[in-house]
Amino acid sequence: MSPQRVCLAWMLAKSPVVVPIPGASRPESVRDSVAAADLTLTADEIAALDAV
Repeated sequence: MSPQRVCLAWMLAKSPVVVPIPGASRPESVRDSVAAADLTLTADEIAALDAV
């Protein structure tokens, strides 16, 4: 799982109002970004990312 996917999933988990707009130069990056919508982070994972 890429850091990009985790980052986008974290941003989406923070608020339904936040709309991340990823940039991509390769089709693989676009697919990875879209996959972030299906990634559900646990409360512990979100807290760990918030602490960084």
